Amino acid sequence: MRLHPSHIAVGENEFVETLGLEFDDVDPGLVIEHRPGFSFSWAEARYRATIAGDHSPVLMDPTFAACAGGGAAEISQAWILGAFAATTTRAFGRVVANLAWENVSFAHPIRDGDMVFAESTILGKRETKSRPDQGILHVETRGMVRGGNEVCRYERKLLVYRSSAGPHRAAGYV
Repeated sequence: MRLHPSHIAVGENEFVETLGLEFDDVDPGLVIEHRPGFSFSWAEARYRATIAGDHSPVLMDPTFAACAGGGAAEISQAWILGAFAATTTRAFGRVVANLAWENVSFAHPIRDGDMVFAESTILGKRETKSRPDQGILHVETRGMVRGGNEVCRYERKLLVYRSSAGPHRAAGYV
């Protein structure tokens, strides 16, 4: 049976996920390209704003949004940040918690149909004193549209499991 490279067979009809970097897998300076990219949809952004309870005219009314966005509706910054965080979290699949968000900036708007991708750089890492099975990664992520123009940038501190510990090993993850 052909398997997706994200899983290995550990028994008959039993597979274990292998994706996600652990604390011990990374060093400062490592650059991770989060691919493939994805497209933003204003309709999806509007839907997500609706279920989040944000009924701002710029998010609900396409005509108003186009006027406010200089002719084309912009995707809300909250949805942009959430989408990029979700995309990058897959690479850091052993994350215990987000500890901090810092230096969040938005360089250019994202509009309906824009294809985007993310790139993360490990700025630092340190062991924790109180959790020997975990470590803290300091990660900077840049979100870019096709062509390489930066649309957002942020830094996160992530609590991440070490290779030798955590529930992933006990559950049979490699």
